[in-house]
Amino acid sequence: MTVEKFTRRNQIIAERLSQLRLHGEQMHWDGIVHPVNPQFRDVLQAQERLLNALERLLDNLPALAAA
Repeated sequence: MTVEKFTRRNQIIAERLSQLRLHGEQMHWDGIVHPVNPQFRDVLQAQERLLNALERLLDNLPALAAA
């Protein structure tokens, strides 16, 4: 996957999350989104794994550039 495709896919994910926020009233109470839906929890966990992987990659960039 190219960086451009990755970036585009992230934009699509952001758009879908916005749609979910607008139409996901079953996940709202007290104005807060609660991850009660197992599929939504899967999305949150996948996003957390992605962020952790990106942070590890960024942390290792100086070592990769030196090699």
